[in-house]
Amino acid sequence: MLINLLFAMKKPLQLVICDKDTAEECVRETVYPGDEIVIHWRHSVEKTIWEEKLLIEKNKTFTLIETKFQSFGAGVPNEKEGSVKVEDGFVIMGDLHETKPAYYWIHSQIAELTVLLNGKKLLLPEAIPHHHKVEMTIEKG
Repeated sequence: MLINLLFAMKKPLQLVICDKDTAEECVRETVYPGDEIVIHWRHSVEKTIWEEKLLIEKNKTFTLIETKFQSFGAGVPNEKEGSVKVEDGFVIMGDLHETKPAYYWIHSQIAELTVLLNGKKLLLPEAIPHHHKVEMTIEKG
């Protein structure tokens, strides 16, 4: 009974990834509050791995909770609220709690930009043409 009640409280939402240059919807996936999105890419200058970890919120926003990268150089914010640690060769900025109504990027097949949902690959680099503008949003389920 309690499990059914908890499941009913987590209403499904829709994660939508759109190619803004063509207006094509590339991904539409059912998600739930608390699901985790990871944006993974290779930095264009330093050629090192970067990741941003986002949580899906019930109010149809994302919360950036962590940024992880291998080298501290071009493009790295030098002043952010939260914690910083080094682990397994990565600098990890955590406890960020930055709310975002949408998430945008310029897609790069060369940078191997990949989107993961709860650890499962959701969007591969070849899914969107190189240098297209992309928007990721959350809609009602």
